[in-house]
Amino acid sequence: MTVLATGLWSGAIYAQTPISDVSSNPDGGDATDPLAVTQCNGAPQLGVLYRNSESEPHLAVNPLDPANMIAGWHQDRWSSGGAQSLGAAYTTDGGVSWTQVVIPFTRCSGAAPRSAGDYERGSDPWISFGPTGTAHYMALVTDRSVNANAMVTARSTDGGNTWSAPVAIARMPAQDPVLRSLFHDKNTLTADPFDERLVYATWTLFRTGITSLVFARSTDGGLTWSKPAPIATMGGGVGSSEKTVFRQGAQIVVLPDGTLVNAFFRILFDDATGRVTNEQAILRSTDKGRHWTRLDTRVAPFESASAVDPELGIPVRDAGGLPSIAVNPGTGEIYIAWQDRNANSAGLVGAFVARSNDGGLTWSAPVRVNQGTTDDAQAFLPIVAVSADSTVGVLFYDFRNDVSGDAPLSTDVFLSLFSHELVFIDERRLTASSFDMRQMAITGPRGFFPGDYVGLASAGGDFVAAFTRSNNLGLPVVFPQNENGLFLDTHNRQDIVFVRETP
Repeated sequence: MTVLATGLWSGAIYAQTPISDVSSNPDGGDATDPLAVTQCNGAPQLGVLYRNSESEPHLAVNPLDPANMIAGWHQDRWSSGGAQSLGAAYTTDGGVSWTQVVIPFTRCSGAAPRSAGDYERGSDPWISFGPTGTAHYMALVTDRSVNANAMVTARSTDGGNTWSAPVAIARMPAQDPVLRSLFHDKNTLTADPFDERLVYATWTLFRTGITSLVFARSTDGGLTWSKPAPIATMGGGVGSSEKTVFRQGAQIVVLPDGTLVNAFFRILFDDATGRVTNEQAILRSTDKGRHWTRLDTRVAPFESASAVDPELGIPVRDAGGLPSIAVNPGTGEIYIAWQDRNANSAGLVGAFVARSNDGGLTWSAPVRVNQGTTDDAQAFLPIVAVSADSTVGVLFYDFRNDVSGDAPLSTDVFLSLFSHELVFIDERRLTASSFDMRQMAITGPRGFFPGDYVGLASAGGDFVAAFTRSNNLGLPVVFPQNENGLFLDTHNRQDIVFVRETP
């Protein structure tokens, strides 16, 4: 299926272009029957299935051809976690048109029995291009009915038109959810921009009462993978009473000298005082991931917070503490963005970005991202990228245009622009008109769900974005959702759209 834009790409801003469309997942012959529509999952399901609704996009640009991009997303999101399948689309004309393709990451997208995609649900789409144009797509797949999960990848050598059968990097078989609980989560994948053979994957492995940051790599362009291994200790350093008890949101960038920098947020517990601290932090590897620094490098402390509907009090399931990291491929400068209650004097969520010009060893003081808003406006879901001219862009959502007392929760997406030294330049609105957050899919008690992250990348001198926006349907808000049964919502509540912005 090809989705066409209404305007032509001329290297400048043009209107939002749809990337996603209505679901192509099987409907069992009766699109109104929850049991028929969920037949393709292959096991009984619980929760609300938001058929035709998409969320959590990712976006990657081909370094050999910036007019070629690939997007991925959740297709038919479940309120209770994951989606029936993971969508994919590619463009060869800079985003003017998009062609959707099906990758068998789950049963609903056509995975064969006993294949790497033989799972009920998929989540956490992440895409990266290598230096010769090979694209890699990583996903988390799950069987909620038997508590099984895996990390899988597929690859494309033709710009996203065709894909290899997915392969598994790691699997956890069916297990008792209480006596033996293992779960992979929040995966990201980075193709080494200087060596087509090397591809890196990192994520958090949850065990009962324990979390580990793990890493795997491919040395043959994503065909096979090393055994995943922990790369971080729980200690706080010599003489320290602090212990790192949690890490999540890991993302790797590769510096011009080949150093790997893995960014994440961590939770520290001080044995002496009982104090709990949240921090953005990194690990480094100077030998392509064979070894990692023993101790984390602190980037900045933060107070974890999420956006909330200012009138209804319904939360937004957004980035939370998850960082976004980008590197300037020419200078090696690194940027990390995150959302933080400290960015807002009213105690509401805002966004920060920090910079390192020495390979991540030291970091600048955080700079507020949402400088175009009043101090009490909420800003959330930040993601950072660097353009070819070293301009730093940070995309984020906010509620500045909402009118108290009216029916919608008016929401917009903005892009803040900074110099390479994080001097604020300008702010651009990426949404031509506000959309209503209250129309979005709801994830149980965790609230409205645009995604845990959205897509932002550079294409030459431009920034290109793929983000979730709702369709203004005027539907009533039901919160929290009843997940003690099987329910079907067939409204096209939200779509993935593409925007190009020239600084």
